[in-house]
Amino acid sequence: MDAGLAAVLGALAGSVATIGASVATGWSAREQAKTAARAEHVRQRRDARQAVYEELITAAHAHKDLTKLLLAPAPEEFDDLERMRILPPGMDLMAVIRESDALHENVKKISTRVQLAGPKEVSSAADLVEEKSRDVSAVLGVMRVPATYPGALSLSEQWRDGCMRYVEFSSATREFAESARIALDNDGTKN
Repeated sequence: MDAGLAAVLGALAGSVATIGASVATGWSAREQAKTAARAEHVRQRRDARQAVYEELITAAHAHKDLTKLLLAPAPEEFDDLERMRILPPGMDLMAVIRESDALHENVKKISTRVQLAGPKEVSSAADLVEEKSRDVSAVLGVMRVPATYPGALSLSEQWRDGCMRYVEFSSATREFAESARIALDNDGTKN
């Protein structure tokens, strides 16, 4: 082989190696940029989810704090609510019902935002929290008027039903918090 051909082939080999290294470096840089962008997206999504999850837990606890009166011994008559000091200070049953309805509406509003934030398991758990919050408010709402028609539940029976609904609401709130924790622990590598 003559020296000129060897020089051309050497230059060609050097050029191919340089182009190959350049392509590999470009591909590697692009993959690193994609990985960094994905990590930033996951972090931003996680932060937004955490904020709305915290809001729902806080709203559910506020509703639970008001309605924990349902855990008190079942009163026989409306007068027992005052005598047994079941109601929060300065509130009558109607005030508790109004406040419970308002707190439920807040839980419902935040639950809708959780539905959008996802993932599916957390959305389902949030839906259950909203449903159980509604059940507690509904039970209190029924107590508004003394049962006077045949077959109606007595106040003490309604109260016991309310206690059961409260326990279900508490359980749903705990399950939501656990689902939220698992979702927030997901670093994007778990499916």
